Amino acid sequence: MPTLTAALAVIGIIAAAAALPAQEDARNVATGPVAIRNYEPLTPSAMAGSDIHPEVEVRVRIDAVGAVTEVEVLAIEPPSGFDDLLRFHIERTLATWRYAPARDAEDRPTPSTLSWRMKFRSRATAQENELVSENHDPQLDVLVDAGGLTDLAEPLTPSERAQSLNRAVEAAEKFVEREHRRRRQTDRFIVISDATEEATIDVLARNMESIYDIFHSLFDPHIEPLLEHFRTVVYLFRRQSSVVSLQRELGSTGFGAGFYRSPGLMAFHQQVQTSEQLLHSMFHEAFHAFADSHLTPPGKKLPLWVEEGLAEYFANSRIERGHLIPGEISGSKYILFHRRSREFRGTARWSLKEARTALRSGDAPTVAELWEAGPDSFYGVRYQSYYGFSWLLTHFLRHGREEWEDQQAFGTMLLYLVEGYSGRDAIAVAYGTTPEELQAEFERYVRRL
Repeated sequence: MPTLTAALAVIGIIAAAAALPAQEDARNVATGPVAIRNYEPLTPSAMAGSDIHPEVEVRVRIDAVGAVTEVEVLAIEPPSGFDDLLRFHIERTLATWRYAPARDAEDRPTPSTLSWRMKFRSRATAQENELVSENHDPQLDVLVDAGGLTDLAEPLTPSERAQSLNRAVEAAEKFVEREHRRRRQTDRFIVISDATEEATIDVLARNMESIYDIFHSLFDPHIEPLLEHFRTVVYLFRRQSSVVSLQRELGSTGFGAGFYRSPGLMAFHQQVQTSEQLLHSMFHEAFHAFADSHLTPPGKKLPLWVEEGLAEYFANSRIERGHLIPGEISGSKYILFHRRSREFRGTARWSLKEARTALRSGDAPTVAELWEAGPDSFYGVRYQSYYGFSWLLTHFLRHGREEWEDQQAFGTMLLYLVEGYSGRDAIAVAYGTTPEELQAEFERYVRRL
């Protein structure tokens, strides 16, 4: 498979000349930045039939995490009565681009500025060449052809996602005890419960908003959350049988205290042994919901080890005085909830001692195996090891070296993964290494936790 650099070398579709660092920043930039999300601007539809195909000079300022902070249109040639409209369209489009940030001579992320000229094509020309549609990123097709990305499933439209969520809500309503049904609405959630105590639904609504606030505070500096098209619907059932029946109705399985169903339904039950178990499940499933609606664009998914590893990472972090401390292990054992096991059922507590034993016996999945695991491997008979070591690998990549936390390498890796790049390309850019090269250091890290 071509490397990330090789794949990126073919994406210069719209630029008439290569983007070059502006003079004021060039002395501080040793490498990059590299565009990894750059939707092609087309001439506004109002210019149809004008036969104007402008060439535009732009300057883009990029911060140390790869976000565009300023877009300047320096010149438009030939000038026309559409210049204000075109300037607005360019500024809005280029503001959504994302970059792997530039790095200085000491390989630290650094702000940068790019200047270049681009030649616009008409929408008719673009459609004739079958390269662009208003809701499709043309760069993805190029990267798929180059081998840099896997082919992507056609994403659901917003209307289809809303219809799918409505069907799931209709199914959930069948299992709500009507005499106790209560509903609350917040900025980001619709919460429905048949809990006996009236205050329960208000506590749940506040908890869900607080969990999302935590996720936003952690991910916003690295990945700009996608726009929320609709609220996530959360059900808290009094009885476990209601959750089981709902899962059966939706054609899925799961044996924890709750589950998440894309595109926006979470369900939990109160018949748990401890409040810790319910809180763990809430954090775990809330991360799946957050990743689905905020981190990953439609049609894309995080690798399983990242998705489940991060869900476990947050679910097992310590809570102190109402604040989550990411990475602080809540105890010597952490809870694992498996949702799609074929041969195992129930809740498992999986300790670091078991992880170390698995490493000694050779039963632990390697970093490379975690990186490449599909559903059959991840959710198979060794699911406890895959869940557990995905959590440990996430912890290692966030906290294994001091410079990883300082340089926010994990956020950079996520930025590449959510754009569909392979895990090997993402870790090569963010960490400058391979899964195999990390293996020995990862094992040492697990042994001393």
